[in-house]
Amino acid sequence: MVLSFFPDKKNRPAAEPAGLEKLSDKAGALVRPKKIAISNILSEDVVIRAPLGVGKNELIEILVGRLCERKALGSPKPFLAKVLEREQGISTTLDTGLSLPHARVDSIGSIMAALALVPQGIADPQAGDLTIKLMFLFFSSSKPEILPLHLQLLRGVASLFQPGVIADLAASLEPAAALAIIRAVETR
Repeated sequence: MVLSFFPDKKNRPAAEPAGLEKLSDKAGALVRPKKIAISNILSEDVVIRAPLGVGKNELIEILVGRLCERKALGSPKPFLAKVLEREQGISTTLDTGLSLPHARVDSIGSIMAALALVPQGIADPQAGDLTIKLMFLFFSSSKPEILPLHLQLLRGVASLFQPGVIADLAASLEPAAALAIIRAVETR
């Protein structure tokens, strides 16, 4: 990533992109993303329990379809293609049981997410013996100014969803209960 410095006011941007916090008033000051509350980008209608017998790619397809339907994004096909293309690379499943399929897309202006609770566990064929217990799927804008938020969300989700929290979420029966767990952990 190349950082731009603006020594004179005529080349300096008028305002920082949304979601970023300026570290200084000096010209060329670095900016850092504001903390993203994961509970603020999820809602009950995009939190599901994974159906029994579903595989990783099928669960991704279910979450993409749900997110596209609930957020009026149109056809899920281009979103699914982006996520599956990203999944062809390095596996997004962590050793904690958290899977983070995601994609950056041109057609949205913010971050949108869906969550699947997987109490029965799903094997990740790309990640050897890792079992998915929680899948957090998200889309973010491909605009360059959103990249810091995208990266911060990846870090935030990975640090929030630790094994104990994942176990509590997988055991929750309702989306409202899952969101309450997430809010409680975020406020600690």
